[in-house]
Amino acid sequence: MKFHEHIIRVTVPGLPCEVTREELSGELADFAHRPEHFLEEVTKSEVVSPERRGSEPGSIAFERNIYFGHLVFHETVQIGADGSYRSHAAGSGERIEEPEPGQLFIRFIYFEDRPEVPTAIEMNSREQQVDYLRRLAYESKDQSIVAQMLTDIVERKMALKN
Repeated sequence: MKFHEHIIRVTVPGLPCEVTREELSGELADFAHRPEHFLEEVTKSEVVSPERRGSEPGSIAFERNIYFGHLVFHETVQIGADGSYRSHAAGSGERIEEPEPGQLFIRFIYFEDRPEVPTAIEMNSREQQVDYLRRLAYESKDQSIVAQMLTDIVERKMALKN
């Protein structure tokens, strides 16, 4: 069941260069293989299976371990031909959207194992606060990831110019 969804605009005014869908797709693939580069809380990650054909046409999948200090998560990751990204254990996914040429966004989607996400009326105040804080944390983390992706793209392009 979907828990939370939000969208971040990637092509923002003031960037020193244009960002293409292909570059953004490459950054999502890099995030899938090296999450520690994008999230300081991740101390290490390792791909523990060879890449194989994913469940969607043109996609690839692999398994990885992500380390948060001594805490280790094992998960399957799928990267779609369209640049989408799905982490099965974390219950999250990202996909690139381009409603108009050159206008790039990333949609972040989070899922839960709860059979059904309760409505605000069904939840007590503490549950509502915890869910609200989780949503804020997801959005903050995702903004940091996009900022790092843009930094990497801009630095790479600037290095090519010099």
